[in-house]
Amino acid sequence: MKKFAWSWLIRRAHMYLALFLTPWVLVFALSSVIFNHLKFFSGGKPLAPFEQVAELPYEAVFSDGIEPREVGLQILRDLDREGAFWVARNQKLTAKRFTVNRNRAIGPERIHYLPQENKVIIERQKVTPSALLVGLHLKHGVGHPGIAANLWGIILDLVIVGMLFWVVSGVWMWLEIKPARFWGAVSVLSGIGLFLLFLFTI
Repeated sequence: MKKFAWSWLIRRAHMYLALFLTPWVLVFALSSVIFNHLKFFSGGKPLAPFEQVAELPYEAVFSDGIEPREVGLQILRDLDREGAFWVARNQKLTAKRFTVNRNRAIGPERIHYLPQENKVIIERQKVTPSALLVGLHLKHGVGHPGIAANLWGIILDLVIVGMLFWVVSGVWMWLEIKPARFWGAVSVLSGIGLFLLFLFTI
């Protein structure tokens, strides 16, 4: 393929990929501001509290030796709340409380199963802009129940590929523009130098 054709293809891919991934890039950029200045946004407190929204009777039978994640999955299925979730691996059904963290995009939930009382207590996080951005930033992974949660994880893979592609295509475009080669070299060497300085001094 001719150089002009490669240049056209790389520039278009660079642009359209950036446009498609704009919502995810904005989420990661804005949430990173919150992580980097957490004390300012939180005031030393949790970004958003959890509030109890329901208390329901719940009786369940679990197989012997069942893994904590399978317990969480069964509880969510019984309560019709399937989706992305996580549980602490050291939890046991013999404890007073077994907690399932339902990783919802808006209003994450904690489902507390109390085996000795045969009930569940459902708590939901209050929705605030900061908590929403942080929750979306931390939402990741594939292998969750439900198609949407897995598609989100697949798009995150595309974000990773996109960032690597932007670096490579940016270098390609820099080398193509002869007047920009000097200052481009200054930029890349400065960035690498600062990165290495921080790497060995922080």
